[in-house]
Amino acid sequence: MNITTRHIARAIATCALLISFSAHADEDTGWRKIVDIGCHHNAGICYVTLDGAAFGASLGCRGAPTNEFRFDDGDTVIGRRTYSTLLAAAMSGKNVWIHLVGCTSQGMPSLEWYHVQP
Repeated sequence: MNITTRHIARAIATCALLISFSAHADEDTGWRKIVDIGCHHNAGICYVTLDGAAFGASLGCRGAPTNEFRFDDGDTVIGRRTYSTLLAAAMSGKNVWIHLVGCTSQGMPSLEWYHVQP
């Protein structure tokens, strides 16, 4: 491989890596208050609305940017734990930090993990 071919190969590999990273964007909300929380009663879909600026633009969801994120597993053990923790945070006025990745089945930003400020 001569130097020109090596540079071209390296540039192609770098472009492929950047494309793969942009297809899997993550986003953090920073510390926010919960202003609305609930679940659909006939499906495992729960939603949470946060105060502050809209988020989710980098995720490519059809419902973003927005102040709402969702999780599709509200009817599972993990989903019920998530909902009860976020409900407790809302009721006690605690701030939450939400990490979003991808989109839910409804096209909204999807919860990956959360942290409740002590």
